[in-house]
Parts: sequence; structure tokens; C-alpha cells
Amino acid sequence: MSQSHESQLEKCRVLIEGVNSNDAIKTRIAPIYTEEKLANGPVLFTNAKLAANHQTKEKAEGTAAVKAFNGAKDELHNNFVRLRHSVRYFFKSDVNMQNMVYLNEDIPGNYAQWSNLIERTLSVVMATPAITEKLSLVNISTDVLTGWQDDLMNIGQLKIVAEKEDGEAQAASVKKRETMAELKAYCSDLRECLNLFYHGSERQVLEQVGITVK
Repeated sequence: MSQSHESQLEKCRVLIEGVNSNDAIKTRIAPIYTEEKLANGPVLFTNAKLAANHQTKEKAEGTAAVKAFNGAKDELHNNFVRLRHSVRYFFKSDVNMQNMVYLNEDIPGNYAQWSNLIERTLSVVMATPAITEKLSLVNISTDVLTGWQDDLMNIGQLKIVAEKEDGEAQAASVKKRETMAELKAYCSDLRECLNLFYHGSERQVLEQVGITVK
């Protein structure tokens, strides 16, 4: 939760609690602010506070999920580049072999296309003994290749989680804005109401309970 948001919440809390804790103030503004209407204040504050805390939690989880996805994706990407460089070196004179493992294709930035290219490449490489034999010379064994296939599947799952967490974080942010807007509207109206009843030196009554009316 940002400091400015915390500051806004605190100002609203002081106002709401200050009014509700003082019978003299409540009695004076009763023609406009009934007990029922005053009771809305603490509810709105609680809703805004909970929404803010929830948004902080969801944002942290979303950030962690995206970081996990990006980290795993970057690691596999680097390994895939290494694989392509190795195959290109060993078969630099064999155009057919290069085409068979899609070295003629650029590595796309789009995730779905990126994932598809890696999947296709690994499948061909694993099914071609001439390639796996050469790759073993540079410590890219079939076990390593199988591990990369597993990594690709895990990255797909991490992407699903990251998208889910990001969506929940966005929804929490919307809820936070909505509840804060409701709280601020209530507090703004309450301050305007207090302005109707307290003038000049009488404002000291409000200041005694921490309320500043502007």
C-alpha cells in the first residue's frame, strides 16, 4: 500500500472515528447525519482498508508469478540458443539438416510461436541420432534435452499461473479504487456537513478530536 494511500485512509479514519466518538458532534449534525448514516462510515473505511491490503497481497503474488515465468523462460531461451548454435556448428555444411531442425526460422518474440518452435526443434533433435551424438560432445545429452522438454511444459504452466495472478491483481486494484472512491466521497460530504454546523472558534471542538475541516 502506497504511503499516500495510507495517508488518505488515516485522514478518513480520524474524521469518522472523531465524529462517531463525540456525542455532542453527532447530536449537532443529526438532522443530516442520522445514526444509520454515521454507521456507514466505519463500514466504508473497513472495506477500503481490506481492499487495499488485498490489493497489496495480490500485487505481490502477481509480481512473483510473473518473475518466476520470465526467469524460467529466459533460462530455456538461452539453452535453446545454445542448442541452435551447436547444431549449426556441427552441421554448417549440411543445409538439409539445418532446415530439418528449423535453423532457417528466426526465434520469434511471440510466446506461443516461441514455444512451438522449441517444441518442434527438440522433437526433431531427439529423434535424430546423428544430431544427439554430436550434441553429446558439448554436454547436451539426451537427458539434458529431455529436461528442456520438461522445462517447456513447466513454463507453460507458469504462464497460466502468471496470467491468473496478474488478472487477480488487476481486479484487486479496481476494487481498491472503487472502495477508496466511496470512502472519500463519504468523508468529503461529512466534512461539508460539519462546515454547515461549525464556524469560527467553534471549530476547536472538531480539532479536539483530530478533525480538520477544509
